[in-house]
Amino acid sequence: MNTRRKIGTIAISAVALLGLAVPSASAGPQALSCKTSKGNTGGWAECTGSGTWRVLSICNWETDKYTTWATQSGGTMRQYAVDCDFSIERVQVEMK
Repeated sequence: MNTRRKIGTIAISAVALLGLAVPSASAGPQALSCKTSKGNTGGWAECTGSGTWRVLSICNWETDKYTTWATQSGGTMRQYAVDCDFSIERVQVEMK
């Protein structure tokens, strides 16, 4: 067997072995694109795509607050953040 044929055989064997070693696809990562806005004590988050998410209110001088989980299968959804008593540092999206 010449060198070129040996390299070809090795390459084909490697591709076959690697192809068998690749795990089957499961549920892919969530496809959400989100933006947030905050005011003095509250704000909102708006996500487009598919997935499960909730809004976190990162509050100053008190415990952070959060909404219930929302699941969407497409389109755009807006959730309003739970208001902080004093002031809000930022609004954040948490994905499940």
